[in-house]
Amino acid sequence: VNMRDIKFKEGDDLFNYRVAAIIENKGKYLFQIMPGDECFTLVGGRVRFMETSRDALIREVLEETGYDISSAEIKLSLIAENFFDYKDKNEVVHNVQTLLFVYKVNINEDVIKEKSFVMKDKDDTTLNWVSYDEAKKAEILPETAKRILDDDRLKYELINDRQFS
Repeated sequence: VNMRDIKFKEGDDLFNYRVAAIIENKGKYLFQIMPGDECFTLVGGRVRFMETSRDALIREVLEETGYDISSAEIKLSLIAENFFDYKDKNEVVHNVQTLLFVYKVNINEDVIKEKSFVMKDKDDTTLNWVSYDEAKKAEILPETAKRILDDDRLKYELINDRQFS
């Protein structure tokens, strides 16, 4: 079985195939905060070769949170083509293209033990359970994902956040 992530580098340009989840449990929502960030991002990661996006999501959520969501309600809610760029520490501009599948995940059994905890595979990243009201007020990236709190119907979005083109 090939376990390589679907990602390519062409010069300074990058491509990623990713999945992410908006996870709900008993009216609370799970988001992550990475070191140095002020905004919430979604739990998720890269899809591997010959893996479905749904299987990748189940694997990533288990690796990062310890939650087995294989029997949860999982609904594809967003397919986004995301273009952005960033300058690395050497001032080199990298153009990034990401194909992103965002799923709404509803875990029915009560899994919340603490309001925040450390990610299993990244000990500098914190996972936080927040209320609906907190989630609505928070800055969440990608911004388009916030819609899924109220409307989890499948939508397609083209997100172009390139600054240095």
